[in-house]
Order: sequence, then C-alpha cells, then structure tokens
Amino acid sequence: MNDQLLAQQRAYADLIIRVGVNLQPDQAVAIRAELGHREFVRLLTAVAYDAGASHVEVLWLDPLVNKIRYQHIQHQYLGFVPEYEVARAHEMLDNGWARIALTGDEYPDAYEEVDPALQREFRQSWHKKLGFFMQRMMNNEVAWCVAGVPVAPWAQKVFPGLDAAAATERLWELVLRVCRADQPDPAAAWWEHDARLKKVSAFMDRHQVRAIRYLDQHPGPDGKASTDLTVGLTDRPNWSCGSSDSAAGLPFFANIPTEEIFSTPHNQRTEGWVRTSKPGFPFERELLNAWFRFERGEVVEWRADKGQDVLDELFQIDGARRLGELSLVDVRSPINQSGLIFYDTLFDENAVCHIAFGRGYPEGIQGGSKLSAEELDALGLNSSDTHVDLMIGTETMQVIGACADGSEVLIMENGMFVDAVLD
Repeated sequence: MNDQLLAQQRAYADLIIRVGVNLQPDQAVAIRAELGHREFVRLLTAVAYDAGASHVEVLWLDPLVNKIRYQHIQHQYLGFVPEYEVARAHEMLDNGWARIALTGDEYPDAYEEVDPALQREFRQSWHKKLGFFMQRMMNNEVAWCVAGVPVAPWAQKVFPGLDAAAATERLWELVLRVCRADQPDPAAAWWEHDARLKKVSAFMDRHQVRAIRYLDQHPGPDGKASTDLTVGLTDRPNWSCGSSDSAAGLPFFANIPTEEIFSTPHNQRTEGWVRTSKPGFPFERELLNAWFRFERGEVVEWRADKGQDVLDELFQIDGARRLGELSLVDVRSPINQSGLIFYDTLFDENAVCHIAFGRGYPEGIQGGSKLSAEELDALGLNSSDTHVDLMIGTETMQVIGACADGSEVLIMENGMFVDAVLD
C-alpha cells in the first residue's frame, strides 16, 4: 500500500475520532469491530489516545463464531444474554462514552445458511435485555459514529474481477474519496458538506412539508409504476442531516459517509407500494428485488426474488411492519456516482433514497429528544425491536412534498434535488 494511501488512512481515523464522535479529553470510547479490522482499530486507538481518551474498549466480533452459535447451541440457551453486558451498557451510557461501529464484512456470506427464525429469536431476546441501549443511542444521548473499513473479502465482492490485494487497495481509495478523507483538510470538507445538506433540511422546514410521495413511473413487472408510495410525517416533523448534537451539546456525525436528509414517519400514515433498488441485508442475509404494499401505515403484502424467508421472519417482530425513517438522497451522491453496489448498508443507503422498517428516530420530531416514550408514541413515533434500512431511490424517481397548507412542492426530479431545494 503506497505512502499516500497510508497517510489518508491516518486522516480517516482522525476524521472518525475528532469529527465523527468528536471525542473530548478525558472521554472513553468503545469500538465495535470485526477481527479483520484489527489494523485500522489499532490506528483508531492511537488517534483516540492522542486526542485525550481516558480509555479505549474494543468489542471484537467474529461472524463465524456467531454462525457456530446459531448452528450448535441448544435451543433453550439461544436467548441467553449475560448480565455483565447489561451492566457494561449502562456504564457506557451513564458515563458518556462515545461509540464507534465499524462495518466491512470479512465473511460477507457468513449467515446465508443460518435459519432467520433463530436470528430473529436471538435479537428479540437481546432487545429485551439491551434494547434500552439502542433507544438511547438513537436518541443521541451519546456521540456515535458508523464507518467502513475495507477488508479483502468485502473488496472482492465490490470488485470481483480483481485479486485480493488489488481489490482491497481499490476499495480503500474509493472509501477514502467518498468519505472526503482524501481532501487536504478532511474536517473542513465535512463541515462544508454539512452546510450543503442543511440547505435541504431548511427547504423542507420552510415549506412545512408534511408528507413525501416517492413516485417512479417506470413500469414494474405488473405494468404499474414501480413505486408510488406516500409517507406521512408526524405533526411536528424535523428534518435532520449531517451533524447532530449529543446530550452534552457537542456535534457529531452518526455516519461517515452521509448524504441523506431524513425524518420520522407517523406510523399510521404510509400508503401505496414501493420496490427496492439495491440489495438489503436484514439479519445479514441478502435481500433482492423486494416489493411492499402499505395500508394505513402497515405493510400488508411483501415479496422478494431473494430473501422472502428473511422478510417473513423480520415482519414477525413487533413494529417491523411500519416505517421508522424516510430519507432523501440525491443520485449525484459520490457513492452512487461510483456506479458500484457496495453490499454494505452504510454506503448503499447513502447512494439513493431509502426507507427503514422498525424503530423511529426521536430526532425526526421537533424536540423529540426531550419527550417521554408516551409523548413520542402519541405523536406517532414507531416503536420496534429492529431498524432495517432498504434502498428505493432510482434515476427515474420523482419526489413530491405535500405541505401543511395543502399545496405541493417538487423536491426531486429524476432522482435529483431540483435547483430550488439547493438554493
């Protein structure tokens, strides 16, 4: 790997620590990573301590060990979650630890032979014990950041014609570019990007958009428009993007990269149908060419060319049949312009518009982070044990906003924000 790429990797680690989670002196940080990420984790750890971290805790994952667990454990023990994990989660939240999660599968197909019913059962058990952790993170009580780390098996899935070394270097170059870590001043580039995204959220607020219609009139297999989905928002919508503020009042970026502007749907106000445009990965299983039809906020029909069994299990989870997020992403995003499918939700969801089934973000409601669970429920925030993003945007999609005064406003044409949105 050349010296320039190594220098940019260091800049990327610095970006994640100093801008992503905005680590403060005397603050601890947890890093969730696969074993294949170890070299970059060591770099992140050094940058964190250089930034004044009091402690760096690495939470190692091995998908093959998890696969063995699903295949060999006696069923009565499947839902076991040790109490020390609960205590650790409370300590991290209560003491304001930052949290970094690294994506990039060393074993991309590890769970393809695992029964999704077992995965669902374990996740529901996990959520009973540790769901509070996900809820408080989604409420931005602590700074968190998800970022990608190229490893050879993932790289060869993106670049199947290259050998392991060449594919890995190529993917590193691409990740560093779309994350702006190749810029002379990556931090400054991120804050400029943040300001551009916030122009779109300001447009949505200014026009008091209360519902979004995703319309792709390109015919689907049934001859109808591929997508005609209207997603109604809550009565107090907030459009969020780029940086968020933690409970300590410090800005952070939950995703590096990020290209989306998102809000929180009302869980009773989605109507119509939608088709996915890129692969999705519920339960880490590939989902292809999925179709969904909604009535009164709930999915009532679904099918997929691949992953039907995964959807069937996903929709057995309480709240999973309703939406928790809708997003707008311009097809001119650098990720989409690469012309590649990343097979990683962090990147693919920032290529085109997406929706998410399951739990909603309080951030998508004005003042949501300060509201009780009962108040959020009354406003229509969806509650669930899961949150699954699926990509729906295309280069033939139109996005129309329904405004509070009854008027409509054009937001996207051919998958791109119209000029008025970006002014």
